[in-house]
Amino acid sequence: MPTLSRIGTLLVPLLLGATCAAQSGKAFLKEGDKLLAQQQFEQAVEKYGFAIRTDPKLIKAYQGRAEAYAAMGRMAERANDLGQVADLNPAEPLEAVAASVAFLDLDSLRTARRYAEQAVRVAPKGQAGHMALARACLRSGDLDCAVQAADRALAIKATTDSYFLHGVVRFATKDLKTAEFDLEKVIEWNHLYEPAYVALSEVQLALYEVYTGPTMKARTTEKAIEKCTRALELNPQSTDALFTRSKAFANQMEFSKAIDDVSRCIALGRTDRAVYVQRALYYKGFGQHQNAVNDLNRVILADAKDVQALQLRATCREANMDLDGALKDLDAAQKVLEGDGKLSSDQRTEFEAGRTRIAGLIFEQNRESDPPSITVVRPYRQGEVAKVSSSEAVVEVSGYVRDKSLLKSVTVNGKPADFSKDEKDPMFVTTIALGTDEKEIVVQATDTYGNFTSEVLTVERSEGVAPVIALTSPKQSANREITLVAGKNDVFIEGTVSDASLIRSITVNGEGASYAPDRVNPDFSIKVVLEGLDRFVVRAEDQFGNTSEQQWSVKRQAEPVAVVTPKPVPTESAPNATPATKGGTWLVQIENTAYRNFPAMQAADAAKLQKAFASYQIQRTINKKNLTKEQLERFFNVELRDMVRTGKVSTILVWYSGHGRTAGGKAYWIPIDGKKDDIYSFYNYGALKAQMQNYSESVSNTVVVSDAASGDASFFDLTR
Repeated sequence: MPTLSRIGTLLVPLLLGATCAAQSGKAFLKEGDKLLAQQQFEQAVEKYGFAIRTDPKLIKAYQGRAEAYAAMGRMAERANDLGQVADLNPAEPLEAVAASVAFLDLDSLRTARRYAEQAVRVAPKGQAGHMALARACLRSGDLDCAVQAADRALAIKATTDSYFLHGVVRFATKDLKTAEFDLEKVIEWNHLYEPAYVALSEVQLALYEVYTGPTMKARTTEKAIEKCTRALELNPQSTDALFTRSKAFANQMEFSKAIDDVSRCIALGRTDRAVYVQRALYYKGFGQHQNAVNDLNRVILADAKDVQALQLRATCREANMDLDGALKDLDAAQKVLEGDGKLSSDQRTEFEAGRTRIAGLIFEQNRESDPPSITVVRPYRQGEVAKVSSSEAVVEVSGYVRDKSLLKSVTVNGKPADFSKDEKDPMFVTTIALGTDEKEIVVQATDTYGNFTSEVLTVERSEGVAPVIALTSPKQSANREITLVAGKNDVFIEGTVSDASLIRSITVNGEGASYAPDRVNPDFSIKVVLEGLDRFVVRAEDQFGNTSEQQWSVKRQAEPVAVVTPKPVPTESAPNATPATKGGTWLVQIENTAYRNFPAMQAADAAKLQKAFASYQIQRTINKKNLTKEQLERFFNVELRDMVRTGKVSTILVWYSGHGRTAGGKAYWIPIDGKKDDIYSFYNYGALKAQMQNYSESVSNTVVVSDAASGDASFFDLTR
């Protein structure tokens, strides 16, 4: 067990170390104070930090560093140091008050209130603590606490500051008369107290809303303007005075003056949400709706969920006849409220009423008197005569209706047809019973404005013989069975369709085959995927609606037994050879420049083309210029197919340069004879890649690139 002398010996170094630490901390503090006086704030902060690390309870070091932080604008660090001072010296209420004020400036409301309550506990009769507590409670929305603290502060001692705080708290509780008395008392005692003038003006604006008589309303407005003007005489840079006076001018319907004042606020550097919303309200009252929209754009850009700004912008857009924009803003505001669960039934009714009103304005704005234009595609027609097979009792009638407006109804022989009511220039389709004694097909269309048109086709019964389908490849048995090589899941089918009429469609398992639609008895070809299938069906329909179907079954060979052959060892005399590539790569370049109904185009950009196809070795380039729609269809349906078959081409690259458009969610190339606003004169290339894939069994890859000019951004979304 250690002796007392031994314990004493051990304590001596510890006591000496503590003494040295204390002396060292004070030395650092002294250096920090000297640097602070010389305004060398960074170095002062460093020295104060050394002092605090040496002696964590050195209050003056925290106070000095807080002062240096304040000079450097580092207010969060300043507040933390002042909080440390209040914690280290809890018996001193003013230290807690200073910490409360610092944290209140940072919007750290709970911390600010904690230090204010600490000051009140230590000094119940100290005015500064009660005033700090009143401010913290007021900012956090606890008005009962704020009132009690402000009342105690004023009871302890009536000063301009305690009266001002009391008036501000009473204003927050809507006790306007008491607030008015308090703030007038402040000005009576100190006519240079600028914030009191602004606060008293806010009280007058609140009284303006309470009073109903025009005389009292006018008095409060005049008084608010007078007090704000006096505040601006004391401080011409006061944005609070300018902002409050602008609201008073707006009450007088002096919107130009209101706009001037709030614009000066912005020019002086105040750019918060309130000034832009307020100026937008003034612009709205002044009839300058686009200026209001411009200010609200700033607010909504900062917060896309600002419901008040969205609703106000909707109102201004409606007044500015930007009706589509107004509808979008209403929808956005309602979506935000629904997402937050704050949409009341009254608000929902208000939104629906707004939509109904704006929809009515849009409806009247777009009113026109032109009748729709009907184009019947099926059944096959020659002029005004519909060619219907004598074997058909039920006929499909389809086509397109063009109109400037949306359609209300489309009927065929009185039966409603199916069409998209939300789509411009929609396709319609229906089936009707057509007896042998019926002589007409009547298609009628009515748009949303009641404009009506009718298309009457005379029915002429044609031959009722169905097409004959014959398969030429692959080989088949007598009972229509083909054999598929083991491990292969696709087959290239070729055949012919014989009929006295032109053929409307040829499909295999529902997929369109490649054929020449302008030839009688055409050949067809298609690559069919048969994975998981044991049969396929070929269907052909002629232009009169006569159809026939033929079914072939699929037999699969057994898997061969794998035989592993050793790889030969390469020798110097027999180097590795690169296998030859099957077929070749052809580039088809379509250049449309000489338009008849559209602006002329520049020649194709060769650099862009080369960059797009840089990874391909092109064996042949086919260049076609200034093609009409008929020439485009014949080239891709007949000419290119025949050339590809002859050349055993494996890869087809297509580059189109010219005008392009979108309609109904589809992308079109515009031939040189294309007509504006007539999609039926455009070339829909949506199925072109699949069509080229069916040219020949040798084709394994197809690429289509559209370097097309379009004013419609959706074209690029569909074609990129």
